[in-house]
Amino acid sequence: MTPDKGPSIYFETERSGLSVAMVILDDLKVGQSTHSFEEYEKETFKEIRSQLTLEKAKDDPIFRSYRDLYWSFGMDPTKLRVSSEAVLRRILKGLNLWRISDIVDIINLASAYHKVPIGLVDASKLKGDLYIRTAFNGELFQRIGGKTIMCRGREIVVADDEKIVCFGYATHDSERTMIDKDSSRVLVLLYGTEVVTSTVMDDALKVTLDMIDHWLDCRVSEPIIFMS
Repeated sequence: MTPDKGPSIYFETERSGLSVAMVILDDLKVGQSTHSFEEYEKETFKEIRSQLTLEKAKDDPIFRSYRDLYWSFGMDPTKLRVSSEAVLRRILKGLNLWRISDIVDIINLASAYHKVPIGLVDASKLKGDLYIRTAFNGELFQRIGGKTIMCRGREIVVADDEKIVCFGYATHDSERTMIDKDSSRVLVLLYGTEVVTSTVMDDALKVTLDMIDHWLDCRVSEPIIFMS
């Protein structure tokens, strides 16, 4: 790994125990997932399904902590799930994950495996630093896929100096900063709550970085962890 400087992350909410681990991928070459990755993914699905059910996932303390966080911001986590729970539930229902690009496919699998939600940001499209804050009343957010969300002024969001880049705490990434075939410098952001201890975050980082090292062509920075 090589050290690299990226944006700072500031917490502008009054919630304690939140954390974000940031890893920067440089000289990334975005492509499609290989057949060998798809075979690895199938084996990982089997492992996940052998260890967990939908009922057990509902009571998982990590997922509960994100649901509690969302309720405290006036967000219904049964309708707006963090990304890791959404992809894990899809796997537990016997469904496959989407084919988007190698980096997105890897991140979806990694977050489902270790349960910590991960966001992706094209650093070249970012304006300044990142802030964990409450949305402004009437603030507009365009999620990937084109749907525009009007905020009520209470939701937790991640924003740069200009606009929201993630609605919720790694639920919907922004159309503006999404990863595409030309993305070469990418922020990988793992979002933690008070239940995600340093040990849990370190384990999640290890799983994620192992997959990145094995399946992606890029330079990887040392992780930086920001805490509220």
